[in-house]
Amino acid sequence: MYRQFSKIILENRSWLALATLFFMGGTLFMYTALSQDPRLLPLMEETALTMLKELAEQVFSGHPLRGVAILFLNNTFASLQAMVLGVFLGVAPLFSAMANGAILGTVAFQLTHEFAQPLPLLLAGILPHGVFEIPAFLVSVALGLKLGYHLIFPLPGHSRHASLKGIWKEIGNVLPMIFLLLFLAAMIEVFITPAVLAFFLPR
Repeated sequence: MYRQFSKIILENRSWLALATLFFMGGTLFMYTALSQDPRLLPLMEETALTMLKELAEQVFSGHPLRGVAILFLNNTFASLQAMVLGVFLGVAPLFSAMANGAILGTVAFQLTHEFAQPLPLLLAGILPHGVFEIPAFLVSVALGLKLGYHLIFPLPGHSRHASLKGIWKEIGNVLPMIFLLLFLAAMIEVFITPAVLAFFLPR
């Protein structure tokens, strides 16, 4: 499973780079926009950050395993959506990458203005589970973008049908690894991330 996953990643590294570019672009754009006009922050807090807070309440208000299940299902749905809805000319995965990047940019901006040393907090809150969750999400976005592009422009030497069939096969082959990465991310986010984050929070 790992070898097949690695092979597909290597073959689609340009798409993965593009997905990463959109994600980071969303982060930098939102951080810059908020820096120039902090009045945008309440708007982001009412929309994206409210959704994050509601999800966090669902995850951490009950049994930890219930929280793991909620996170896993939520992130799995987002990843599947990024891949499958790529069939609509790649618009959905592009928007998803930029929107999630924008949320990260908002959180980074908020921490910068609330804490003297925001970077350790940001890394502590994201890195432990993010090393699994973010790559899984970006791979999903990459294949969604590829699907949308080759719906219009078939692979060289292939018909449109053959091109799409090959991409759907790639999607099917990476899904087990994506599920595994998202499950590990959910476990870490529930059982490890809060403890790491608490260590860096001001007392």
